[in-house]
Amino acid sequence: MRWKLLILGLLVSVTVNGQGKGCIPTRTPYPFEGGERITLSIMYKWGAVNTEVAQAWVNLDTLQYNGSQAYHVNFKVKSAPFFDNFFKMREDFHSWMRRDGLVPLKFTRDTYEGGYKATNLYYYDWQKKVIHADVNFSNRGDEHYEIPLHDCAYDLPALIFYLRTMDVSRMKKGDKYHLSFAIDDSVFDVVLTYHGRKRLNVRKMGRRNALLFSCSVVSGAMFEGDQELKFWFSDDARHVPLAVMAPLRVGAVWCWLKQYKP
Repeated sequence: MRWKLLILGLLVSVTVNGQGKGCIPTRTPYPFEGGERITLSIMYKWGAVNTEVAQAWVNLDTLQYNGSQAYHVNFKVKSAPFFDNFFKMREDFHSWMRRDGLVPLKFTRDTYEGGYKATNLYYYDWQKKVIHADVNFSNRGDEHYEIPLHDCAYDLPALIFYLRTMDVSRMKKGDKYHLSFAIDDSVFDVVLTYHGRKRLNVRKMGRRNALLFSCSVVSGAMFEGDQELKFWFSDDARHVPLAVMAPLRVGAVWCWLKQYKP
């Protein structure tokens, strides 16, 4: 099984394509601070089967990057020891962004998925409006790309925090946002829909007030037809990721908040 699109879903991975109409309305001050820690449980569900297959960790820290006050996001995924025997998975993403405006500066990806390996190294050139991308795939070797850079473009780990800055007071149920994001050598387009306030029974945490979103997924080897990936944020000042559901051809993958440290 290839996990790339599942990891994109876990990261709530959508990037706004250009400012203005269609961009998600945001607010300040930010609902997070350096030192925040999030632990997530990744479950595979198919009928009566509902088992944890991996865990994920999202850590946010502050630092200096080339003289600028910056955030550093580290997102890691590790398959459970039992499932390492069948499909060993390790994902290690790093993102650096300016604290003023959450402007991306650098992104790295180091992936191992059942024998398949991939690395990304992105540098953002905001003067030339381009991402200098060095990528490596185990079946293709080193490649270089110049990816067009939009004013609202974000890499994957940074998106968790960018989306948490949304201003729900300026959003209405049914609002749609046409978005895109880049990873490896590809650009993906999705439509993000806001479904309003809901009550969600969070695994091992009970019922919580939540904000529900969905985005279209591309039909392919794992997905089938016009399916939607769904994700929930906490309906409070912090907008913490509570859950993500990614439909598969057989069953679904759920990601649940397991632990949160502000």
